Amino acid sequence: MQNEFNGLALIRQSPFYWGVMITIESMSNPKIKELVRLRKSSRRRKELGLFLVEGRREIVAMLENTIDFEEIYFCRKHMTEDSLDMVIDKFNGKTEIIELTTGPMKKASYRNGSCEMIGVVKTWDLHLPKIEEVDKELILVLDEVEKPGNLGSILRTAEAMGVKAVFLSDSCVDYFNPNTVRSSMGLFSSLPVYSGTKNEIWDWLCSAELRIIGTSSNVTSDINELEFSNGTAFVMGSESVGLGDFWTKRLKEMVAIPMVGRASSLNLNAATACILMEFNRKSNRV
Repeated sequence: MQNEFNGLALIRQSPFYWGVMITIESMSNPKIKELVRLRKSSRRRKELGLFLVEGRREIVAMLENTIDFEEIYFCRKHMTEDSLDMVIDKFNGKTEIIELTTGPMKKASYRNGSCEMIGVVKTWDLHLPKIEEVDKELILVLDEVEKPGNLGSILRTAEAMGVKAVFLSDSCVDYFNPNTVRSSMGLFSSLPVYSGTKNEIWDWLCSAELRIIGTSSNVTSDINELEFSNGTAFVMGSESVGLGDFWTKRLKEMVAIPMVGRASSLNLNAATACILMEFNRKSNRV
């Protein structure tokens, strides 16, 4: 049995088994430099139409949503047997597979070298859809979200709470930022996400005849006092200032989350979770 395992290990080390054409050992390799640019630069991601997905969990989540990968980079030292098998099964013969030694992986990775694999994926269009193309039961609008980690966490929360679509104002942080992907645990591709200007999103919501509700800690209306039904859009503002004048001047309904302790507000992801859970509870969705 031990000999059989050792034989399998030797086979796995063969580049013919992997379909690996190159192994990169130099941190100055052009491919490593390009991975770093894609990780750091929103402009570069837009220029090439590519973004990075780091980690097995995130890559598997993307595969479950039928997302295709352009390249897969892996570091054998950081991979388990299961991870090796997954790469072979999912990518061999379909995607360019490139092995990195620890130095290049550490330089390329957002996770500072502990990452076992990085995938390169094409970006996709986030333009606003036709009204009839969207399930309008529950919509979430995010305006001027500043931090990619927050955006990713909120997208994960939205998926868990059954949001049907998320709209991002064009002033939000880059949707394809690696930290957005990581914080969503790969679920950011699990629900429809669209982007447009504030005016475009407002016009879309009005044309869809949705009930549009803003959120603020500075109003007296308590979310527990409202009744909800399908066809509702909640608008959440930025982490630092909440909803700006554009929304507060247009919205007819604004609600707050009641607080019992001394804190005057919640962080954006926690507030979003409270709002969506209350909608689900009162709409008998849970």
